[in-house]
Amino acid sequence: MPNPTERAIFLQAIDEENLDDRLAYLDSACGDDATLRASVEALLAAHERPAVLLDHPIGSDRTRFSIPSELAEQPLEHIGMQIGPYKLMEQIGEGGFGLVFVAEQEQPVRRRVALKIVKPGAASKEIIARFEGERQAVAMMNHPNIAQVFDAGVTTDHRPYFVMELVRGLPITEFCDKKQMNVRERLKLMIDVCSAVHHAHQKGVIHRDIKPSNVMVTLHDSKPVAKVIDFGVAKAIGQRLTDKTVYTRFHSMIGTPLYMSPEQAEMSGLDVDTRSDIYSLGVLLYELLAGTTPFDRGRMDSAGLDEMRRIIREEEPPRPSTRLSTQDKALSTIADRRRVDLHRLASTLRGDLDWIVMKSLEKDRSRRYDSAASLADDVRHYLSGEPIVARPPSAVYQFQKFARRHRVAIITAVLVGCTMIAGTAASLWQMSKAIKAQQELETFAANLTQASVLVASGQTHADAGRWSEAARDYDDAISIQPTFFLPRVQRAHLYARIYLWPEAAKDYLIALDTGASTSHPQWWGVPALFLYTGHNEGFARLTEQYRHDILQNTDEPKWSMLRGLVVSDQADPSKHGQALAELAQSWLEMPPPGPPPGFDDPLGFDDPMSQYEGPPPGPPGDGRPREILPPLMCQYITALAELRVNHFDLAINLLLDAEAAPHWPDRYLVHAPLALAYHYNGKSELAKRSLDLSSESIRDVLSELQEHPQESGSTQWNDVVESLLIHDEASRAILGTPSSLGANVYQVRNASLDEIMRPNTLQSE
Repeated sequence: MPNPTERAIFLQAIDEENLDDRLAYLDSACGDDATLRASVEALLAAHERPAVLLDHPIGSDRTRFSIPSELAEQPLEHIGMQIGPYKLMEQIGEGGFGLVFVAEQEQPVRRRVALKIVKPGAASKEIIARFEGERQAVAMMNHPNIAQVFDAGVTTDHRPYFVMELVRGLPITEFCDKKQMNVRERLKLMIDVCSAVHHAHQKGVIHRDIKPSNVMVTLHDSKPVAKVIDFGVAKAIGQRLTDKTVYTRFHSMIGTPLYMSPEQAEMSGLDVDTRSDIYSLGVLLYELLAGTTPFDRGRMDSAGLDEMRRIIREEEPPRPSTRLSTQDKALSTIADRRRVDLHRLASTLRGDLDWIVMKSLEKDRSRRYDSAASLADDVRHYLSGEPIVARPPSAVYQFQKFARRHRVAIITAVLVGCTMIAGTAASLWQMSKAIKAQQELETFAANLTQASVLVASGQTHADAGRWSEAARDYDDAISIQPTFFLPRVQRAHLYARIYLWPEAAKDYLIALDTGASTSHPQWWGVPALFLYTGHNEGFARLTEQYRHDILQNTDEPKWSMLRGLVVSDQADPSKHGQALAELAQSWLEMPPPGPPPGFDDPLGFDDPMSQYEGPPPGPPGDGRPREILPPLMCQYITALAELRVNHFDLAINLLLDAEAAPHWPDRYLVHAPLALAYHYNGKSELAKRSLDLSSESIRDVLSELQEHPQESGSTQWNDVVESLLIHDEASRAILGTPSSLGANVYQVRNASLDEIMRPNTLQSE
């Protein structure tokens, strides 16, 4: 092939699987050069049957090369062939290297399927690689609008095949025209196509050849269903679709020119990402609306390869409404196929639909929709009469949208204004305020929804131990809606769980300022956290709320709130301390807490050592979180309450009883308050001994957390904070010096920081 033009045309032509597309390409690339056309067709025929070249080599005179007619006309005997459990019934398609048949599956189920197989004689290494790439690309998909793969294998003559869902339908443009679908129906169908393409992108696959013939539509229960097919030129994003080598030629275009993005027209194929499919979706939407492609098909067919590339890369297509006006004779037919009159069709396309399509067709891909889902969302906004993102939201534009959604209210306002001329100015001013309030409310609601989705995603990551991803989602939610307390509380709870306590305290304090409810389990232990991190004002505000909540209804035990009130002597026990101590004793005499009636007990509430501290599954009746603590923890909290009102003997007895429990994992908590009780009771030696035990046991806990920061086990973060806080109080009272555990806490913090900087910590181990 000494002629470079001939080589380029040949290499592009073999990439066109569809025969009609290949012929259209040859018409445009070869033009009136019959010699060139004959030579390329001969090469293509040789490519389809490479064995012919052995007997009939290409001569030096290109015009004399031909394939013997007896070979060229040989039929491919496939009908009736048995391939595994599949019997070939009817050929329904042919591409550059593959044949597609309707096949009858005989076992294990009897059904009609589509079977695609490599052509005889076409099984070169590159063809097999491309075929396997398509097979793998489609097998990765699981979406109702993508044809499903059922099976794959290799024939006895070593040709790969795969079996997929049989889609008996029409190309989407033909289907819509045949059924005379109106604009709204076409747009709804387009949303399904965008959803399918977005699914492929999420699986890491770019289609690269979206066009009507690759989007088939069929009827399921009288409802049109789109199916995206033919991933023959799909490109994997950051992964390999097959272990065979697929070589994309440097000087060949991949795709169909009329639907090809500017970056695809560069032909290198090195700079194509998911936004290339967004462009093709834009062309498809353009054709569904205006009845033709952005660039004239006749002009593209007659243009040479270089001119075709220049048009795609440089020329700006007209807007759909403008293109519609140039259709002349076809305009009436286009309108009839959409069940609308000529003028109404043009006015329907003008405006939002023009902007949606043109945003998809931006030459600069950074200005297109960032995903197929975003394109679908804007189409949904149009169908719902909501503002779209494809154009600047000017005041006039926002008013137009508001007026369309509230037409009756606007008409009423205008009629009243006409009859009351003197009040016109005031009415317009009030309307302007209403529109502004409406816009602000819509923006707030949208931001709130987006922030809530991020919070849910963050919670999923946090539950799976993906701390970095969880923190990122919470950060994004807070940046979107800074006044929304929920992401603050969730991020604070995450930070507290992974021992980043200063950061947690700061978020809890901001959440408190923005009106967060403090009765939920995420707040249990926060009073001790505030004191430990030096937020005394936050501690005072939170304990005041807790005190009010407890004393308002003393019949319902609220152990964790009481625990926050007695964790320190800074809660002013002189005023309410005696009442709290008596309340703790009365709660302690109640029957042990258990699950609500009818609740299955998989966590072992009957076990006195149970560490369950959250609300059991299902609402507890009034919808509020129900607190279930083990009896030993309730006994420990009662001891703290007695300690704060100087009932040292009673506190010591309760603490010694809890310390004697051999299997209670929180036993290390009792040593520091026991040291304080001994100290204030005049038993110095016992106080120092208990303080030493406190240091030793807390240091063991911190060492375990440092070595395995991602595995907290039964160690609750609030228990650790509380033990450190009371240990420091005991150390200052008994020894006159602060706690010596600061270095250990610092090491745990550094270990957590190392973990949070490594995404997917748990998954990688």
